[in-house]
Amino acid sequence: MQHIWRVIIIGLLAVLIQPAFSQTTADDIKALEKSVSDFYGLDKLKALNKIGEYYLKHEHKKGAKYTKQAENLADDIFNEGNVLINQRDIVHQATACYLHGVALYQQEKYNDAEKRFLKSAELAAAIEDNLNFDRSQVMLAKLDSIGVEEEGFLKRTIGPLGVGDKITAASQDIKINTILSMASSHEKKGNYPRAIENYKKAAQLMKNKGDAKAIADVHAKIARLNQMDSNLTEAIAYYQITQNYFEKLGDTVAVEESKEGLRNVFDQVKEVTKEIDRKQAIQSPKLLMPKVVEDDSLGQAINNYRELALQFEAKQDYTQSLRYYKLYNELTSRRLEERQKMILDSVEMVNQAQQIQLLLQENDLNELQLSKSSSELERASTFRKGLFLGIIFLAALLAIFYWLFVTKKKAHTNLQTTFSNLEMTKGKLVQAEQKIKKLLGQQVSDDIAEALLAEEGSAEIKSKFVCVMFLDIRDFTPFAEAREPQEIISYQNDVFGFMIEIVAKHHGVINQFMGDGFMATFGAPASYGNDTKNAFLAAMEIVAEVNARSEAGTIEKTRIGIGLHAGEVVAGNVGTEIRKQYSITGNTVITAARIEQLNKIYHSQLLISEEVATHLDKHDFAFDEMIETKIKGRKDLIKIYKVA
Repeated sequence: MQHIWRVIIIGLLAVLIQPAFSQTTADDIKALEKSVSDFYGLDKLKALNKIGEYYLKHEHKKGAKYTKQAENLADDIFNEGNVLINQRDIVHQATACYLHGVALYQQEKYNDAEKRFLKSAELAAAIEDNLNFDRSQVMLAKLDSIGVEEEGFLKRTIGPLGVGDKITAASQDIKINTILSMASSHEKKGNYPRAIENYKKAAQLMKNKGDAKAIADVHAKIARLNQMDSNLTEAIAYYQITQNYFEKLGDTVAVEESKEGLRNVFDQVKEVTKEIDRKQAIQSPKLLMPKVVEDDSLGQAINNYRELALQFEAKQDYTQSLRYYKLYNELTSRRLEERQKMILDSVEMVNQAQQIQLLLQENDLNELQLSKSSSELERASTFRKGLFLGIIFLAALLAIFYWLFVTKKKAHTNLQTTFSNLEMTKGKLVQAEQKIKKLLGQQVSDDIAEALLAEEGSAEIKSKFVCVMFLDIRDFTPFAEAREPQEIISYQNDVFGFMIEIVAKHHGVINQFMGDGFMATFGAPASYGNDTKNAFLAAMEIVAEVNARSEAGTIEKTRIGIGLHAGEVVAGNVGTEIRKQYSITGNTVITAARIEQLNKIYHSQLLISEEVATHLDKHDFAFDEMIETKIKGRKDLIKIYKVA
C-alpha cells in the first residue's frame, strides 16, 4: 500500500512540476553555469548534470566538457572511504555516468561510451533506479547494433596484431559481469522475472565467447529461478538444456544436480495435479447433489494420459511426460466444468437451505441477546468505547512517530550533506592558508609572517628592547650606473643572499631592504635571550664573509658599513585591514642609522654604540678605538666603538 501511495504522489508531482522544467531556457542554464563554481559536493554534481544534459542537446562540445566534470566529481564524492554519503544519492552518480556516456557516443568513442553505460546500469540496478537503468540499456542496445570496434588509424595499425580483438573481448567481459551483477541483485530482491531476463542476456553474450561451462552454470540458475517462480515448463526445458551441457562437459556431479532439479519440478507438477483433484472433490458437495454420471470415454482418456505421463517420467523422458501431464490436467479441468454445469440447479437448493439455517441461527442469536442482563450490555458498550478511543490514540501516536521519523531523517540527510560540504571547504581553507604562508614568507621573515597571521585583527603596539642593525654597501651608485639591470639584480642576490642567512641564523629579522642596504632587528617580534650579542655576532660574521668573498673573487670587490645601536622601540603591525606592515620605530632606529653613516667618516666597516657594548662581555669583542662624536638629532656627544 505504501508503494502505491508513493507512486501516486510522484505522478502528481511530475504533472505539477513538468511545466517548470519544460520552460528551462538558455538564460537559466547560463546563469547556473556562472554560479556553479560556488556550489560544493552533491549540489555541484546536480548542477553539472543539469548543465551537461542541456548542452548535450544543444552544443555537444560543451556537453562533453560538463559531463566529464560531473563524472570526475562523482568519483571523488562516492569513493569507498566516504561513509557519510546516503546510498540513495548514488542516483546522481549513475546520471553522471550515463550523460558522459552519451557525450562519448556523440563523439563516436563507442568503447568508452559502453563502459559508462554499463557502470550507470550497474549503479542504477543496485538502488532500483529504473530511469538510468532503462535508458542505459537502450544505449547499450544501440551500441550492439552498431558494433563497437576500433576505427581509422588505430584499426589499421594494431588490427593485424589482434589487439582490437583483445579490447573487444575485455569489453564483453565487463558487459557480461555487469549484467550478471544486475541479475544477482534482482534475484536477492526476489524480482525473479528481471533476474531471469538478465541471466538470459548474459548467456547469449557468453555464446559468442564459447564458454560452455559458464553458459551451463547460467542456464542452471535460470532453471532454478523459473522453478522458484512456478514457471514449471520453462524450468523443465532449462534443466534439460543444462543436463545436456554438463553431459558434454563430462561433469557427472552437475548432471546429477540437473536430474535432481528435474525430479523436484515433477514433484511440484504432481502437487499441482493433486491440488486440482482436491478442488474437484471440494467443489462436488454431497448434500442435495444429484448423482453425476461419468462419461466413460472421457474418464478412460484421463486415466490413459496419467499412465503415459508416469511411464515417460520413469524413463526420464520429461518432455513427453510433461506433455501428457498437461493433457491430463486439461481433461480433468474439462470434466470438472461439466460436473459444475450439471449441479447448477442443485446449488440453488443448497443456497436456500443455507439461508434457512442462517435465519434459524439469527433467531437464536436474538433470543440470546434478549436474555443478556443490562449490566453486561453496559459493560460491552464501555469496552467498545474504550477500544475505539484506544485505536484513535494509537493512530495519533503512530502518526506523530512517523512525522518525527521523517523529520529526523530529513535533518540527518541535510546534516550529512552540510558536513560533507564543510569537509571540502575545510580542505580548501587549509590549502589557502598554506599558500598565504608561503607567499607571505617570501616577502617577510618567518617570525614577522607568524606575527601577522597570529594577530587576528588585534591593533596592539608593544614597547620592546631591541638591537637595530643598519647595513650599507659603499659606492653602490657608481657601480649601478655602469651596469645593466640584470647584472645589478644578480649582484644584489649574491651579496644579500648570504647576509640574509647570517641574520636569520642569529635570530634576527630583516625589516626593510633599501636598494644598497637593509635594516634588521634583533629582539622583535620575538626575543631569543641576549639579542644585542646576537646582533654583534651577526655583524662580525657578515664583515668577515664579505671580505673573504671579495678576496676570493666570488663577488665583486665590496665594502660595507654596519651600525649597531640598542634601546627601546615601538613594535607592531601598522596599517589598515586592506594592508598592514610590521614596523619598528623610535629614536633607537634613527640613532642606529646615524651611526652607520659615520662609517664613511671614520673609514670603518662596523661601529657600535655604547649601549650595545654594555650588553657585551668584554671578552667577546675588541675595538680599535673609542670615539666621542655628535650625531644629528642628539644634543649630547655619544660614545661609539670602532670594531672593524
